[in-house]
Amino acid sequence: MSAEELSSAQKQSLQDAISKSYKDQGAFFLNAYWNELGSNAEDMWKYWKKYQDLDRQQHNALPKEKKPETYVENTSLDEFWSHKMLESIGKTLTAMEFRTEFKKIDANFDKRMSFLEFLIWQYQVSIKEMLQRPQGSDGGEIIKAQNLLNEVAAAFTAAQEALDTATVTAERAKHSKEAAVASENAAKASADSAKKKEDSANAAAAAAAADAGKAKCSADEAAKAAGEQQAAVDELRKQEESHAAKTKELEEKAQAGGVQGMKAKNELAQHLSEDPLPLNKAKLSATAAAKKLEKAKHVADESAEAAEKSKQAADKSAAAAREERDKADHAAAAAAKDRVAAEEAAAAAEKDRQAAMAAVDEGHKKLEEAEAYLEEQKRKGSGERKGSFWWMDRELRERKEHMPRSGNAKLLF
Repeated sequence: MSAEELSSAQKQSLQDAISKSYKDQGAFFLNAYWNELGSNAEDMWKYWKKYQDLDRQQHNALPKEKKPETYVENTSLDEFWSHKMLESIGKTLTAMEFRTEFKKIDANFDKRMSFLEFLIWQYQVSIKEMLQRPQGSDGGEIIKAQNLLNEVAAAFTAAQEALDTATVTAERAKHSKEAAVASENAAKASADSAKKKEDSANAAAAAAAADAGKAKCSADEAAKAAGEQQAAVDELRKQEESHAAKTKELEEKAQAGGVQGMKAKNELAQHLSEDPLPLNKAKLSATAAAKKLEKAKHVADESAEAAEKSKQAADKSAAAAREERDKADHAAAAAAKDRVAAEEAAAAAEKDRQAAMAAVDEGHKKLEEAEAYLEEQKRKGSGERKGSFWWMDRELRERKEHMPRSGNAKLLF
């Protein structure tokens, strides 16, 4: 029946009903036709879910300059999305066929299709008759039931958000803790390795220092021996030079003649009769020994120099190992600090999880309260509000099916 045939009051009543939310439009229709169409309530619920989906798509498709920052559910679909709605239930129509059919649907001629208009068209009922049917008086029961439902929705939302946050935080804390423990273990192993290297380097430095000390002692002893031998050579040379000087002196006196000359000649003969072989032999042996000792001293000096260089290199290695150990110790201390922080974060995550579980329990309590109240009102009430109560009961059942679970049950993330 077209809107033109409605009275002004009926048009206003229709407009008031169309201006309700999609859910309330569905409940309004069910209240009016519960006896005849109550068995189709589940289908109407599915239509409503599709309306919600298309309404969200309708919002997302708006141009940026026309799109509100926050999504707010509409009360009707425009022609394009109305066409999509009909296609979703198998009513595939050409553009011309749709325009013809849409004229039958658009009862208030606003070029939009409310959920109520869709239901009127889908079930072919009279608008006048629908408006004349009682919706029942609300003594506060519907409002209270809706408030309970809203509390359940809020509790579920809070529980879900808490569970999501706790799960992500706990997972991150777990990985951070594992990484921190691994890092600390690696740092400790590195510090232990650095300590072993330092000990080895210190031992090598000590051994090099000992070798350098021994080499220096050997060089000093060789130098002393060479000096003493050279002194012996020098003494033999002095004796040889003294013998030659005395020979020359006596020769000069002998040539002078006279008594003194004869005396000098006799002394010269006696002086020259002394065997010079032992002196020469001693001189040659001492000179050879001196050269040998000088060579040994040179070798000892080179050994001492090499040992000193080895000692310096060992000292440098020991210092580097000490620095490496210091760095490793600092890294281990930092890793231990990170591990403590990770453990604290894990403890905080566990606390959040416990809070999330408490929120889940609170959601269960509110669900039980809402269920009990709805059951009580369904027993007490008349058929005039059965559509409203069915709709809330159906919404409650869906929330119950998808609510998060505590304990060991699988969480619905």
